[in-house]
Amino acid sequence: MPNRVETDISVQRFGYLSDEDGRRLVFPRTESHRLEGRSGTVAYGAQDALFEGLEGRLDTLRWTADTASLGGVWLRDDARRFDIGVERIEMARGVMLTRAESGVELVAPHVSFSEMKLTVAGPFGRSGEKRPAEPGGSPLLRQDRLRFLDSLTGRINLTVKVVLDLPVLGKRTLDQELKLPIQEGSIDFRTLEENLDWLEGRFIDISAEDDRLVLSWKVPIVGSARELISWHLDDEAATLAKFGKVPVRSLSDFRIGGSGSGGTSKKSDDGKRKTLQSLAIESIDIAIGLLAPRSLEVGNGLIMFGGDDQPGMVDLKVTGDINDRGPGTLTGAIGSVDTTIKDLRLGPVLLTADRLHFDGLDRLEVTFDGFRPVKVAMVIHRVTATNLAMRLGGDP
Repeated sequence: MPNRVETDISVQRFGYLSDEDGRRLVFPRTESHRLEGRSGTVAYGAQDALFEGLEGRLDTLRWTADTASLGGVWLRDDARRFDIGVERIEMARGVMLTRAESGVELVAPHVSFSEMKLTVAGPFGRSGEKRPAEPGGSPLLRQDRLRFLDSLTGRINLTVKVVLDLPVLGKRTLDQELKLPIQEGSIDFRTLEENLDWLEGRFIDISAEDDRLVLSWKVPIVGSARELISWHLDDEAATLAKFGKVPVRSLSDFRIGGSGSGGTSKKSDDGKRKTLQSLAIESIDIAIGLLAPRSLEVGNGLIMFGGDDQPGMVDLKVTGDINDRGPGTLTGAIGSVDTTIKDLRLGPVLLTADRLHFDGLDRLEVTFDGFRPVKVAMVIHRVTATNLAMRLGGDP
C-alpha cells in the first residue's frame, strides 16, 4: 500500500547518523506549518506542529519524537465516511509513526485531544438484510451483543404517535406519552400498560407473547389485535418478560407491523386498505448512566466501559424525534465516558488504547432515515488516551 508524508519544516540544525540502527536524520527541534500524509485511501494532516527530538529513518518509514504538539489536525477517508478534526493534540511522552502490516501505525504512551469533532457517515447496515443465523437456524440478535446495557439506570420519556386508518372509524391519531424508568437495564412494561391514557388504552395493548414483546391496536369489543411494532426477545429476556419486565437491549431487535426486522415494509398494498399510516416517536427525553465494568464487542474489536473505580458513562441526555416515514434527529450530550478499547475499527482507522477517557461530550447528533441511523456526529471537549495505537489505512 502506498504511503506518503509531506511537510515544510523549520530547523536550526540537524544531524545525519549511519550505524547499526540504520541511516537516519535527527532534528533536535522542528517546526512545521503544513504537514500532510496519505496511507491508501486515508489522508491526514496538521496546520502547525512542533516536534522535540525528531528522528526519521531513511531506509524505511519510521519517525519518532520525544514530544509532539500539533494544531488544526484532520483525518478523513476519500469517501468522507469518516472525518476527524482536532483543535490541538499533545503527546508529551513521545510518539512513533511507522509502517504497519497494512497501512501505517501511530503509537503514543499518552495523548490528549482538545476540541475534537468526529463525523461517521452510514450506511451502518441495510434495511431488510438477512441476519446471520446460529447453527440451529435462529437469527442472531442485536441484543446478544448489547449486554453492556444491562447496567443502565435512569429514565426514558417519549410520546408515541400512531396514525391509523380504521374500518368504520376512519383515520385516527393516537398520541401516548410514556415515562419509562430504567432499573438494572430493564423497563417494567406492565406498569407502562397500566399507565396508558384511558382513551388510547382502549386501542393500544402491550403484551409478551412467547419470545416477543408486542405493541398492538384493536377496535374495542370488535376486531382482532394487529401489530404496530414488536420486539424479539432472547431466552433471558423472554424469561424476564414473564415477570413484566424486559431488558433495554431487547428494544434493538424490532420490526414494524409485518415488515422485516429493523425497517419498514416496502411491499405494495395492492389497493388494500393500509391501516398503519405512520408511526412516530416524538418528544424523546432520555437521561441515563452506565455503571461499570461492562464490555461491548464491535466487529472483531472490544470496548470495555469503565472500571472498578470509574463508571462507564455519566449523564447521557438525549432529546429529539424519529419516525418511520422520513428524516429524524436525536441530539444529546454526555458528562464523561471512560473506556478501554481493543482493535476498534472506525472506518479506515483501527484503534487500541489501555484507557480512552472522553470528558465533556458537548454535542452528540444522530441522523436517521426512518428508524435507521445514517450519520453520527459529535463534539468532545477533551479526550485523553493511554498507550494509544492507531492504524491508518489497511483492509477494513
